[in-house]
Amino acid sequence: MAIKLIADPHGSFQGLVEDIASDDVLLILGDVPDLIDWADFSGIIPDVVGRENFVGKLLSALKEGPEAAIALRDELLSPDGAYYHELLSRTSEQYEQFCEVLKQIGCRTYIVYGNADIPELMQVALDGTENAAMARGKIDIDGTVFGFVPGAIYSPFKLPAEMDDEMFGARLRELGKVDVLCTHIPPRYEAALFDVVAGRPVEGSGTLLDYIERERPAYLYHGHVHQPAQRELTIGDTRVINVAYYKRDRYVHIHGD
Repeated sequence: MAIKLIADPHGSFQGLVEDIASDDVLLILGDVPDLIDWADFSGIIPDVVGRENFVGKLLSALKEGPEAAIALRDELLSPDGAYYHELLSRTSEQYEQFCEVLKQIGCRTYIVYGNADIPELMQVALDGTENAAMARGKIDIDGTVFGFVPGAIYSPFKLPAEMDDEMFGARLRELGKVDVLCTHIPPRYEAALFDVVAGRPVEGSGTLLDYIERERPAYLYHGHVHQPAQRELTIGDTRVINVAYYKRDRYVHIHGD
């Protein structure tokens, strides 16, 4: 038995059957469906909207600013929009495929949703999956107190699983002290943020950094940064470990290694 962690499967689940045993505990740190792969603009959204059409809309929205970004989000995710029903259908189908894989493995599984998740659709799929659950708060796993804080900090598009850093911090304060903390996003700490393929830092949480410095958990596990400059670093007494990017790397981290 081992406690194993992955992040950012982005629609790639079948390998888990080989990587995870039925007596393991699996922790999944967000971004389950493949809404969009920023490396090559593949995924559910580009497929439904049309890749060239989507990239054009995206670049235009980023150039024009926050209001245009929100307008693009609404165009994609508004129930009255042209793409909404197909996007939700395709996303729900991937969540269902994900749950079928978890049932096949049979191990205890706890899931933290990330910025590319739609929590309501994830919960619907998990309702029939007895061995898996969305995780938030404290869970004792074999005598170690794990804390789970889902969600991500706002991008320009303000997606359903995103929030401002104050709200994320409120979730951390509600959690209190734990031995091991699991999130999707990294702390706002330069060495944890840089993606070497994208060539830029991603958004991290300042309140998460404050929590680490205040509560000093032994470990923080996160994903979100797909190709990190550093997979592991230390902040005070805390080992900060990036367990992404399962879709391309098939990386499975074993707690305690």
